[in-house]
Amino acid sequence: MGTSTLEEVKKGDRQYLKQLYEKYRKEFGQWAAKHYGVDDDTTAEIYQKTFIAFYYNIKEGKLTQMNSSEKTYLFAIGKNLLREYFRASEKVAEPLELHVNLEDVDCTIFEKYELEDKQKAVRQMLSTIGEPCRTVLEMFYFHDHNLKTIAAAMNYKTEQIAAKRKFICLKQLRSLVSETLN
Repeated sequence: MGTSTLEEVKKGDRQYLKQLYEKYRKEFGQWAAKHYGVDDDTTAEIYQKTFIAFYYNIKEGKLTQMNSSEKTYLFAIGKNLLREYFRASEKVAEPLELHVNLEDVDCTIFEKYELEDKQKAVRQMLSTIGEPCRTVLEMFYFHDHNLKTIAAAMNYKTEQIAAKRKFICLKQLRSLVSETLN
């Protein structure tokens, strides 16, 4: 992300912000629908919250220099918010209000897991947790399959079942990572 983007956002130039917002909106919507199976309204809401987090990270000085592109940074925030949306939806059966604490939005975790040695460790842990978790998580995170494709491949009746399985498996993997690191 260029210094000019950071400077323009800090200035609060409304025209620039509007152009930047629109630049990735449609692509984000397509990506979110493909990978998370969310509807247009949910996608629009998540993208708006993503852009707000992006804006405040710059305005509040949390983001002063980035080695990634605007798109990479925005999509990383969006991925976190989509995961939060699904975590919340697993716990609550009624309509959701997605509350995001902007201080908790930290995209450095994506950079850490891009390192090859981290991927090897995760793959080893995936083999430890066994099936069907290994297959579900690999399909979603390593092969970029959406929940609909995973549901069909794993013979689950609905995408929601695939989402629930992914959630449970991710929780097991996090627990295993926690045990390994401590």
